Amino acid sequence: MFGVYLDSLRQAEELLEKGKHNEAIHELNLLEKGVDLSDVEKLAAMLLNCKIMINIGDFEKSVLLAKTAFRKSIDLSHPLLVVDSTIVFLEAVNGLGFLYDSTKKEQTEFVKMITRSEDILKSVKDLKKKDKDFRTNNLGRFRGIMEHSQLKTVPASDKAIKTKISNIPIEKVKGVGQKAVALKEAGYSTAVDLSIASADDLVKLKGIGATTAPKLIQAAKDLIESS
Repeated sequence: MFGVYLDSLRQAEELLEKGKHNEAIHELNLLEKGVDLSDVEKLAAMLLNCKIMINIGDFEKSVLLAKTAFRKSIDLSHPLLVVDSTIVFLEAVNGLGFLYDSTKKEQTEFVKMITRSEDILKSVKDLKKKDKDFRTNNLGRFRGIMEHSQLKTVPASDKAIKTKISNIPIEKVKGVGQKAVALKEAGYSTAVDLSIASADDLVKLKGIGATTAPKLIQAAKDLIESS
């Protein structure tokens, strides 16, 4: 994710992905002390630091740092950093459990952030497909969480509709078929569960590839919207 800004950030991120948090932090410290970084690279390093905090469960600090990073990305007018700071911020907020349990006002703001980043990604031309897909999938996951969250705001008079949507079995999702067994074993038993899944998590399951995963997520969303 962050290698697009600086190769050394990719090295630190690879350590993070292997669960080597201390080594990743050490790599970042060496980088920040030993190299004259540009404002863009400094901000990318800050976001990677946020990711480390998220991985070790320090969500409160990561939210504060990610919020600062988001504001700086706006000040720098760097489109991709706006996208990445949005993703990291929402990931930190989700870690605290606030993304799903947000108020209606917060829901509106979060959806606005997601939509802005999705629009930015559509306009970015010099980003590799895998890097764009990674960001698109993450934004889609957060949008799914927000759509699920908004079920809480359905009026009491529509409780039957809310219950119906929440309990649509995963077998009803187009394309699931025999994959339902693996999905259920992984904890995805309803269309809503699948709609907020991460494509990266789904591809780890038997019978679901990189092309199929996002299609299943979208099919779940389409089913929910049409119900």
